[in-house]
Amino acid sequence: MIKTAKKDDQPVKRLGTRKVPKEQRMIQILEVAGSIFSQQGFHSSSMDAIAEGAGVTKPLLYRYFGSKDALYLATITQVGNHLIDGLNALMAVPDPQVRLKLIMASFMTFVERHREGWSVLYNEALTSVGPVGEKVTFFRNSFIEAAAKTIEQLVNKSKAVSSGKPGNKAMALAGIMVGAVEAGARWWIQHPETPIQDMQGMIEQFLMPGLTSQQLKL
Repeated sequence: MIKTAKKDDQPVKRLGTRKVPKEQRMIQILEVAGSIFSQQGFHSSSMDAIAEGAGVTKPLLYRYFGSKDALYLATITQVGNHLIDGLNALMAVPDPQVRLKLIMASFMTFVERHREGWSVLYNEALTSVGPVGEKVTFFRNSFIEAAAKTIEQLVNKSKAVSSGKPGNKAMALAGIMVGAVEAGARWWIQHPETPIQDMQGMIEQFLMPGLTSQQLKL
């Protein structure tokens, strides 16, 4: 059973000590680590706190992940894989205009479902270098490239998504789009009283006219 405890007026997830399979336990540890990393940042988070919250010993935590750096990277990888899985499913939608709207909407849905993991992935991690920075860049660029291919297909009225790399203008537009959606997500994290449907609607109304303009040439 998952329990919660307060730390600095923020709930920190804690897990029970019952025996569970290793794979399930690792998933639970990543959940706790994501919660603590998002609240305290990488440098202020301790392996002691993560082990305590996960209901495991610190030696076991090191046996599973090796180091705090590796645990942080595993947390980011788990969250990013969820993002990519959803994105890959959307790329099968045949209508590029519908797909582009769904890509925008799905980002907010992802943030809603993985709020703490998203905070780790898109806040502190965006300024990181090394393996963490490379992993975050990979996930973010995958999202931008998928949006760019969809924009290119929509503007050029193509029947199929290009298998090659999108052009520079399409990548620029997709980067602007993703940046705007990220900014909306950061605002929404601080204002959860705003219904997610309202946020999705505002993002679509703000971005779609420019991305579907008849005068847009790529």
